[in-house]
Amino acid sequence: MSIRKGIFYERELLHYLNDRGFSVCRIPSSGNYITPVDIIAMKNGNVVCFECKAWSKKPRLSKPKREMMVNWCNRAGARSFLAWRTRGKWLFLRMEDVERGNYADENWLEMENLLSLLTV
Repeated sequence: MSIRKGIFYERELLHYLNDRGFSVCRIPSSGNYITPVDIIAMKNGNVVCFECKAWSKKPRLSKPKREMMVNWCNRAGARSFLAWRTRGKWLFLRMEDVERGNYADENWLEMENLLSLLTV
C-alpha cells in the first residue's frame, strides 16, 4: 500500500469511528517498535487498536509485527484488530484470530458487526 493511500484509508476509518462517538487518534509513527498500531479508538473506557491495511489480497501480519502489537495492546488493556480496506468496505479480524493464523473469510467482521461488538 502506498503511504498516501494508507493515510487516506486510515483517516477514513478515523472519521467513521469519530462520527460514532469514539475518541480517536492516528499514530503517524505506526509500525515502529514503540507504537505498533495505526489507530487507537476509545469510548466509555474501552480501548481498541487497529493495524490498517488496504491491500488487494488478504493481509497477514508477520510474527514480529503481531507479537509487538499483541504485547503493546495487552499493556494498554486494549482490544486489537487487523483492519482491511477491500472492495469499498472495511473488514476486521480479531488479533486472537491473527495469532492463530485464522485468516479464513468467515472470521472477518464487517463494520456493523465490529461496532456491535465494541458497544458496551
